[in-house]
Amino acid sequence: MQTFRIYFLLLAFFMMGCSDDTGEDQNTNEDFPNVDADYSLLVKSNEVLSLTSLDADAETIYLDPGISEFEAISSLAVTYREGNEISIFNSQTDCSGRISLYDFKNDALQKTVVFDDLENCDLIVRALAHSGNNFYVGYEVPGGGAKETLYYIRIIDTSISEPEFVDIELDKRPLQAVFSNNQVFILSEDLEDDNKNSLIVLDAGIEELVADINLGFEVQRIFKSDDGNITVSYADLHSFISSSTMAITATIRYEEGKEPRFGDAESSYYDDLGNLYYSMPTNFSGTSYPNIPAVYDFENNTAILYYYENFLSEQEQLIDFEIGDTSMVSYDAKNNLILIGYQKSGDPDKGGLLRIRPIPNPAFIDNIDLDGVPFQMYTN
Repeated sequence: MQTFRIYFLLLAFFMMGCSDDTGEDQNTNEDFPNVDADYSLLVKSNEVLSLTSLDADAETIYLDPGISEFEAISSLAVTYREGNEISIFNSQTDCSGRISLYDFKNDALQKTVVFDDLENCDLIVRALAHSGNNFYVGYEVPGGGAKETLYYIRIIDTSISEPEFVDIELDKRPLQAVFSNNQVFILSEDLEDDNKNSLIVLDAGIEELVADINLGFEVQRIFKSDDGNITVSYADLHSFISSSTMAITATIRYEEGKEPRFGDAESSYYDDLGNLYYSMPTNFSGTSYPNIPAVYDFENNTAILYYYENFLSEQEQLIDFEIGDTSMVSYDAKNNLILIGYQKSGDPDKGGLLRIRPIPNPAFIDNIDLDGVPFQMYTN
């Protein structure tokens, strides 16, 4: 099976140059163990998120019939993933909201009612993060003027029986939030300045805004890297921002036509080595699929692309598995397997999970059909 490796030009403050091909990668160890693993998989079907549990080892995978504490929720939600926890915000019919915090590892669910004080059906939540007992919710509401909109970050403390909250006004629209180093990094856009992007920093300890970093235009997403710093993704480059000094420490610019495009992914997963697993848009270049599985190696500034045509036969792609599009990519560290969630071509509410070995010896392992399209996954 062939895979493709893309190399990028490194532009950093302390070094400049191109990464070289040493023939090595994150999987030079050809040891493929066979260890029992549990997969907890959030799937979408008919605009509802539900949980599917799977049991697996390196050779087999099957459904776990056990009952989970997770409660099905509307997939039209704002989510935030931190380790083995995911928080999900949903609007309620009474114009309030609910945050569901689910712990994949311990199968524990916590629900918190929010915004019942405002009774504002025009409220829109745009960003969400959590840490410990606190939630951080970026939202907007109409102001007093005809075209005025007000923006806030709400801090919600759930450590007491009656959760308390503090609203801090923002001068720009919040788009996404990431918690790191006891701070909330809020990607925002200024609608009065050509949608210029900024990174607003909230100190969680003193509950005050402490920085506003100009990011320029057309930021796609922000990520928390494995070292706790912030990665800012653009179409043609990504930058690293120190979560302690707020300084831009490096910028990686891509060669035209070789952009990794991880900023376009709806969901992604970091392994313990800092590699990012995601679904990469293709514009149907070299493949018949709009998105394919990809892994970005931040240490070597390379992306490994896994084309379905290179590890599945046409019969498997079109008939056996009915692969329509990639919806999620993750990693089973216990068994050194890449996990690929996909949507069925014949039914947009059905999906499946493929497992393959990564490079240098990629190989198809198995597939399981699912009553839903994979969205987020936790492996234990």
